[in-house]
Amino acid sequence: ANIAELQACADDINVTITSDYNFTNLTSTCGAGGTITVVYTATDDCGNVESVTATLTLEDSVGPDLTACSVTDQTIECNGTDNQTIADDWNAANILALQSCGTDSCDTDATFEVTSDYSFANLVSTCGAGGTITVTYTVADDCGNDTTLTATLTLEDSVGPDLTACSVTDQTIECNGTDNQTIADDWNAANILALQSCGTDSCDTDATFEVTSDYSFANLVSTCGAGGTITVTYTVADDCGNDTTLTATLTLEDTTGPDLTACSVTDQTMECDGTDNQTIADDWNAANILALQSCGTDSCDTDATFNVTSDYAFANLVSTCGLGGTITVTYTVADDCGNDTTLTATLTLEDTTGPDLSVCNDVVDTAVDCTADQNQTIADNWNAANIAALESCGTDSCD
Repeated sequence: ANIAELQACADDINVTITSDYNFTNLTSTCGAGGTITVVYTATDDCGNVESVTATLTLEDSVGPDLTACSVTDQTIECNGTDNQTIADDWNAANILALQSCGTDSCDTDATFEVTSDYSFANLVSTCGAGGTITVTYTVADDCGNDTTLTATLTLEDSVGPDLTACSVTDQTIECNGTDNQTIADDWNAANILALQSCGTDSCDTDATFEVTSDYSFANLVSTCGAGGTITVTYTVADDCGNDTTLTATLTLEDTTGPDLTACSVTDQTMECDGTDNQTIADDWNAANILALQSCGTDSCDTDATFNVTSDYAFANLVSTCGLGGTITVTYTVADDCGNDTTLTATLTLEDTTGPDLSVCNDVVDTAVDCTADQNQTIADNWNAANIAALESCGTDSCD
């Protein structure tokens, strides 16, 4: 451009322009930039010469273009013990990427010097062990021109506590009608206490969690008697409000039959009465069943009225003597949940009364004329007649 301008000017006065320009004379300063000094010579028709010197400076005043760089804000899951390592690695990766991801038309190798103000101590806490670190990266080219880029690392906690190690599971406890609510209340309170510390959370600073539950004894679903089930959902939240739920069911079950200790149904002995023996036995069995319906106790039975069955049958009478004998009966007493207790009682129909001789009219005092030689015969016959009469004249209800 300089030669053309000078030649145009020289043509007016018939002057020839030459220069010593050569790009190889570029004196590098930084990057692809530098300076070229050129001497221009003007010669007139008479050979007179005049020269002028000019210097071209190719300078780089623009920092690297970081448009194509993917170093931007990033969110990574918090891990309390490794947070600094996570942040250190993130910063190092950013620095490494910024060394070559940018472009600069005057940089010879497109490899830049990158510095940052990163320090893990700059973490601004949000919740738990998480927080944010904002870092400014300065990317300089060969000529010292720099471009800055700011990126923020967020260490967030988006995961609720891990309850794998918690032993809060379904549980079955023996029902106790009067204490069922206390049992359930205590079970729920123990679960809440355990869940406050049995879980783990890598981003929670103290591993002590907030626990809530939807427990209410009114939610008991009755099964039988005073027993039933209560299903409770526990919500365990960490410092960042992330929660994990766990469901546990308490079963208040009745596995114990009625307690018959206070029942007076025991072995019994009654006087035998031949014609009424079955009625006596039937009545005895019915009285036992009636008594066993309410004499027992059961802490899980709502009304303490039990279902009583027996294997009684008068045909089971085991004869002893006369019309008497024994009947052994097993009573099965079941509560509302079908748990039963058995009790065995024996009825003895015994005969303790001798025959009734009140109707034996033939056996009475008798007067007979004495005969010296017949007295023994008379007496023997009188005795034999009495014996014969007494064998059948008497009555006995059990004979």
